[in-house]
Amino acid sequence: MATECELKLEWPSAEDAAGLGELLGLDAPALKTLHATYFDTPDFVLAKQGCSLRIRKEGRRRIQTVKTDAAPASGLLTRTEWEQPARGQTPCLDGDNPVRRLLGTHIADLAPRFEVEVARRTWQIDTGGGGAIELALDIGEARAGGAVGRFCEIELELRSGDMEQLFLLGRRIGGLVPARLGVLTKSQRARRLLRAPGKVDKATAIALTPDMRAGDAFRHIVHACLVHYRLNEARLLVADDAEAVHQARVAIRRLRSAFVAFRDVARGKRMRRFNQELRWLAGRLGAARDIDVLLDRISDKGARARLAAARPEAYAMMRRAIASDLARGLMFDIAEWLSIGKWTKAKGRAKHRDTPVAAHAARALDRLHKRLIEEGGAIDGPDDDRRHEARKTAKKLRYTVEFFARLYQGKRRKARLRYLAGLEELQDHLGALNDMAMMPEMLQRLHIASDRGGVLAGQGGQADLHRLQAGDAIAAIRTADRFWA
Repeated sequence: MATECELKLEWPSAEDAAGLGELLGLDAPALKTLHATYFDTPDFVLAKQGCSLRIRKEGRRRIQTVKTDAAPASGLLTRTEWEQPARGQTPCLDGDNPVRRLLGTHIADLAPRFEVEVARRTWQIDTGGGGAIELALDIGEARAGGAVGRFCEIELELRSGDMEQLFLLGRRIGGLVPARLGVLTKSQRARRLLRAPGKVDKATAIALTPDMRAGDAFRHIVHACLVHYRLNEARLLVADDAEAVHQARVAIRRLRSAFVAFRDVARGKRMRRFNQELRWLAGRLGAARDIDVLLDRISDKGARARLAAARPEAYAMMRRAIASDLARGLMFDIAEWLSIGKWTKAKGRAKHRDTPVAAHAARALDRLHKRLIEEGGAIDGPDDDRRHEARKTAKKLRYTVEFFARLYQGKRRKARLRYLAGLEELQDHLGALNDMAMMPEMLQRLHIASDRGGVLAGQGGQADLHRLQAGDAIAAIRTADRFWA
């Protein structure tokens, strides 16, 4: 068993990748071709538990490798791996790796599921003071179910020394080429080829366990938010996709909500800067999202035509923002801070980092619940700004409930689901009211007259109904079981 500490970067253009060594002033690389077959069950029992099993052919050698997701205290980059020689293409399950235990009764279903082949260029970099990094540039393709996906990525593996050196080298590469933070392993790339075409990535359940500490849970949650954003960002760089815009914005809101939920664990200048830049990025995404929302709500043909004409430019502006150095650097900076930021070592935060996650979750949920109840008095009133503040709190509370969902199973599960359903209903009504309140401003910004053709006709009655239903939803939340108590 060994520990792998690695930083991944995605390179957009395989055609330009061959010049990486020259850009960095490195000597000629070592060259080899790698062919890997990945094994799992038909319903991916291993992958769902954060494990991959492959047999890789390197020349005449075959090596079996098992990898598991990062341990809770390890941050974003560290995985545990087991390697051993392989004979042919039949996995060996008798070693000390966890495959047999994870498969259980499904062991007979283990079979090849997909393949990955890469042309690899490798450099060994001396970082000084006994530190060393292996830089691998992989240009390859994944194959699964008849589908093929090509990719180009950089792997920086820490052989010895300080993890900070990985980020220094990654930052240097990012300054030379438009590389982005990588969030997919090769096995994940291949498995995604089996998904339905056009499917967007939504937030997934976060595998928290009751024995975790708050600092470890924070890493898991922020990492999940980064993955959620990056997968949708990658889609938006090549396509105008309304649902991907929505999911990218959700990922940013979830990330900012995590900062609120864990404000005792990690705070400071960097978090404030991240919040400001995330707000800027969400705003650029929001301009495109606003048009999509209006297109869904407006029936007037003339207004719809002008909205459709404005949509390509809104998406182009959004794409320029997410392709910018600021947006690229922001994701990289958050990943670095998550792994080795001052919050991970600050003595003043140690008590909060080491708090059992269930105790931390209870405090965070209670704090947001009380704030929502206090702000709830404005929900069925005339003040749109106060109602908007309650709406933002409701979102933070909903995301926080979702973050900690795995902690509340068994008898608490039904109470959690009822509470979450109430928050979702409240959020739907408040979202509709917010869209109605903002619609005249959005139409004016797009130079569309709001008094033509009944563009806003009928909203008064709808708004009254939504206010009434939102009031009922907050009343139900006020009396709901506090499942976290």
